[in-house]
Amino acid sequence: MIGIFCGNRFNLTVGEGIYLNSPYTIGFMTGLLSLVIIFFAIIFAIQVLFKDWDSKFDILIFSYPFSKRTYLYGKFLTFFVQTFLSFGFLMIGFVIGQNLRTGSEIQHYFHFWYYLYPLLIFGGINCIVVCSFLFFISFTTKKKLLVVVGGLFLYVLYMVILVFSNSPFMAGSLPQSLETQQLSALIDPFGISSYFFEARTLSAQQKNDFIIPFSGYLSINRIVFLLISALFLVLTYRLFSFSPRSQNKNKSKSKKQGASVSFTKNSEPFRTARSAFGFISDIKSVLSFAKIDLIYLFKSITIAAVSILLLFFVGMEMYAEIEKGIRLPQQYASSGLMSTTISENFHLLGMLIVIYFINDLYWRSHSSGFSLIEKSTFFSKNKLNGHFLSITILFFFLTGILIIEGLIFQLFYSYFHIDWNAYLGAVLFNTFPLILFSAFILLINDNIKNRFIALGVSVIAGFTFAGPVSKKIIPNPLLRIFSDYKGVYSDFNGYGPYASAFAERLLFGLALIACFWLINEVLKTKKGNMKQIIFTVIVLSIGAFAGNLFLKGHIPQNEDEKMIQSAQYEQKFKHYKNLAEPNITDVTTQIQLYPSENSYKINGTYSLLNQTGKPIDKILINFNPNLQIESAHFNTDSESKKINQAVTEIDLKQPLQPGEKANLNFKISYQWSAVNGHDSFNSIIENGSFMRISRYFPTFGYQANNEIEDEEKRAEFKLGKQSELKKLETPEVFKKRFH
Repeated sequence: MIGIFCGNRFNLTVGEGIYLNSPYTIGFMTGLLSLVIIFFAIIFAIQVLFKDWDSKFDILIFSYPFSKRTYLYGKFLTFFVQTFLSFGFLMIGFVIGQNLRTGSEIQHYFHFWYYLYPLLIFGGINCIVVCSFLFFISFTTKKKLLVVVGGLFLYVLYMVILVFSNSPFMAGSLPQSLETQQLSALIDPFGISSYFFEARTLSAQQKNDFIIPFSGYLSINRIVFLLISALFLVLTYRLFSFSPRSQNKNKSKSKKQGASVSFTKNSEPFRTARSAFGFISDIKSVLSFAKIDLIYLFKSITIAAVSILLLFFVGMEMYAEIEKGIRLPQQYASSGLMSTTISENFHLLGMLIVIYFINDLYWRSHSSGFSLIEKSTFFSKNKLNGHFLSITILFFFLTGILIIEGLIFQLFYSYFHIDWNAYLGAVLFNTFPLILFSAFILLINDNIKNRFIALGVSVIAGFTFAGPVSKKIIPNPLLRIFSDYKGVYSDFNGYGPYASAFAERLLFGLALIACFWLINEVLKTKKGNMKQIIFTVIVLSIGAFAGNLFLKGHIPQNEDEKMIQSAQYEQKFKHYKNLAEPNITDVTTQIQLYPSENSYKINGTYSLLNQTGKPIDKILINFNPNLQIESAHFNTDSESKKINQAVTEIDLKQPLQPGEKANLNFKISYQWSAVNGHDSFNSIIENGSFMRISRYFPTFGYQANNEIEDEEKRAEFKLGKQSELKKLETPEVFKKRFH
């Protein structure tokens, strides 16, 4: 959640030696989470504060004999409680997540006050600040759009204050003077800078053991903004009136009291209109449903609010990527950088937008009671298609405004070379997966009879199949059809083979969703025909073909299996750590590059010599598991051993005597595919390659870098103490060996 609303501008480093569940860290994280209160409050303000005007109940309710103070008090209390409870549920999730974490950076105990204290000073007070501000706007302007804009303005203003005050927890911020720190601590409306200021002199141990006291600038900041909130409430009470909103006086007065009506006789005979139920009529009905949806969407304030939020959020990330802070030089505002920033930040927000708008569009007629009439018509079966078309147009619109924002950044930074292929990638990697996801969410809403249950299932489906955790839940990459692309864009190679592979998976996803829609239609109508069967077979065939292309060269990745292999390697071969091994005296290699196939081949020979002064009868040879062994032989004067495994023990019948020579002949190859991704240090691509080839050559002896580092996992596998790292003063090379 922090990543969604705060982006990469925040410096989330809490400090060396500070536990992730220390009172200091919990307070810091709670302060950041409190920014979400703005978005909770906007939603509840529109629903709660405008309920009387939306239902036209304001004229009646204002005739009751209760005071303005009672009415405003009840409204604000309801508004505040709902917002605070929503943040409280978010904090419960945060508490559960914190206490499920394991590792050396976690303290093994739970202290309730560590969570309650920041909930009060950040959650409670920030709820009062935000709610009072939006409450003031709501009852003085009585316009929803201004409430949404005001809430977003509060968020934007807060971020701007942090950037220009050089707040200490903003990424790339310069060291602040004491006066600047004090100013930030005073003007920060959410109190996080004052929290930092009071904690600046504490040691890591103190931050782990004690909460930051409610004193100094922290208490001043919180009290000042409570007083500002009280001022907003007083102004609301003074400016609010029970009188209905002023009407346009020119509307009724300009009309005449009596209007003349003339009738003309129709001389043409009466004829019955012919009904048309063909393919053209179906298309027109779909377009009609989509038109109604689009009018509703683009006349609502929600689209304006979403667009503002999206532009600001992605714009902040674009600015951050260009400027890069004080540690890295400024980057060019290239089309590739802009499109990559869109891809990194749009997808998750887009998923939430899909869930909200589809639920709103689908259940709108049910909420108004119009669905009973609507379902009695012949073309009501096309309504789902109309929703799909309207949401598709919406996402092309949202993607379009983000691309326009990227172009504006390019022009502002005087980078006039526009690469449209880069921006097309933003459409491919974001818009199309979100459109597929929209079709899936429409099916969920169409098959669940309750709006809120459908919304809950949609949220779960979103985070399961399209969210950041989808990779862990769905191990097969072909089935992650709603996921986005997290790679980069190269000015030399564009998106490389990733674009075509992504398109292949999208085609498979399209076939899969199309089949789901056909099945849903058959179940709803309880009838099918041969055309549907033929179409289903064709669609499945296309999907199977595209899926097969996508999975070509796929190597399944199983982290648990890798962990087991690492444990077995250490248990079986650690004794080689102290055994003598031959030294490499010469290396001869021939490397053949095949950039169009993303592959290369290595023919190599190691010249070996026993320089240890001891006979060697056992040798451990390691080949990189990412490379394929085509052939490998270990040769001495008396024997030859064939090698066909990544880790091989060589038992020599005749030990290699001191001063005796041997050689290792090997042929290995490497090819990567987009479905597996590639290592940046082992990139063989069409227009330029980079390989630290020595990393992937065979090695001798026990490789300590294969050991498991996690202490709990080591205890689980009974591995004992991990091999010690070399000290800084240790000579770089203390043996004659090749690395």
